[in-house]
Amino acid sequence: MHSKKIYILVGAMVASMVLMIFATIWVLQPQPTGNPSAAILAEAELLLPVAHTPAAEEPPQVPQLPPEPPPPPQIHNATLAFVGDIMGHIEQLQAARLSPGVYDFNYVFRYVSQYFDKADFSIGNLETTIVRPEVGFAGWPHFRSPIAFAEALQNAGISFLTTGNNHSFDAGAAGVIQTIEALNYLGIPYTGTFLTYEERDEITMVEINGITFALIALTYSTNAISLDANGRMIGDQTHWCRGEMNWMVKYIYHDRVGQSVIDYELIAGTIARARALEPDFVVILPHIGLEYYGTMNNPRDTFDAATDPRWYHWMRTINFMLKSGADIIMSSHPHTLLPAEFVYITEADGTTRRAFVAYSMANFVSAQRTRPREASAIFYLDFEKVEGERAVITGAHYVPIWVQGRDYTVFPVRHTLESVANGDNLGLRDNEIARIRQVQLDVTHMLSGTPIQEEDMEIKYEITRTRTLDEMPGRAIWGNLPWR
Repeated sequence: MHSKKIYILVGAMVASMVLMIFATIWVLQPQPTGNPSAAILAEAELLLPVAHTPAAEEPPQVPQLPPEPPPPPQIHNATLAFVGDIMGHIEQLQAARLSPGVYDFNYVFRYVSQYFDKADFSIGNLETTIVRPEVGFAGWPHFRSPIAFAEALQNAGISFLTTGNNHSFDAGAAGVIQTIEALNYLGIPYTGTFLTYEERDEITMVEINGITFALIALTYSTNAISLDANGRMIGDQTHWCRGEMNWMVKYIYHDRVGQSVIDYELIAGTIARARALEPDFVVILPHIGLEYYGTMNNPRDTFDAATDPRWYHWMRTINFMLKSGADIIMSSHPHTLLPAEFVYITEADGTTRRAFVAYSMANFVSAQRTRPREASAIFYLDFEKVEGERAVITGAHYVPIWVQGRDYTVFPVRHTLESVANGDNLGLRDNEIARIRQVQLDVTHMLSGTPIQEEDMEIKYEITRTRTLDEMPGRAIWGNLPWR
């Protein structure tokens, strides 16, 4: 019994010692902190296999496209039309008179106005003054026309007029002023006559379809008419180009008859001022030359510098304008048609510039009837400007015209002959139709170098004749043309 108690006691002691040992071990073991569930999860994660995280995928490669090509350069195109002398003879005034002081000239241009629609800008030489009725209307030798004449030109499609010519002073300073007032009233731009010294030195600039033109009008004379300090007409030859108000035009020469004393300073200075404005083209509209030259059976008209100094001075004036920087010269005054051509000019830097010269555009409208003064042409020049490049003349063309001698209607030759072929004579007589057929041959012969027959007529004809600046214009390079 006693021994059984001993065993129980020993067993209790051993059990107590085992519990103490386990308790000690438990106390000495590090315990997790924080949320027990979090600790358990942390331990569980250590037992899991490590998950493989794939590397971030690269964004898909977009194919590299070639850079956008630059936009094509902008191209500007323009067509200018030119006509010659716009005269106002007494016969024209009488034909257009409706009643005392009332005139209508619109009928004169009814057939030809459509040909100005083919151009972006049209220029003509107004060889008359536009005056008020109290001044009195008149024809040659002192042209004075009503404002209705200028209005009809505007209605026909003329965009711009030159006013500097040998008839600028036909009504004195008052005529110059009234002409300018009339054109301003109608909204027709002009150049050639001036109201102040400052205006005289200004260069007229126009922009057509993004192409710029400097327009310069010069005249060989004012028919020995000078203006005194009061603007009155002086007919004394000793006052030639020296009247107190003669600055209202720009004179090319200082001697009216010989035309040998050329005002180089005026020409070169005016062109230089124009060039300083950086236009694409400098256009000279000179009233220059000899009336009816080469066409009226005058034995003096030799087209030769050695035998005809007048021709030589005329041509050297043209060449000086080209050498000074003119790109286009569209001449008026001789009243008869002369050739037109491209001129190639070698510049100081070795580059070549192509210019264009019409030596005489003849009469656009007049009452002059001696052949070939009633035959002429509308000239067209085509221009192109590519952005970043120098503008160029791309072509030259013309349309033959003829002025009828009863009411002075202007007839385009091709249109008229086609109407006749279709049974409509347009009120023309047989002899007038015959004359138009001859005009077709003569004008094409003069400007194209060979007569073009009626069956080969075109809407307009190309001008292809060329020369260099060093060559002297005339029969030597023009050949046998229809001189009369």
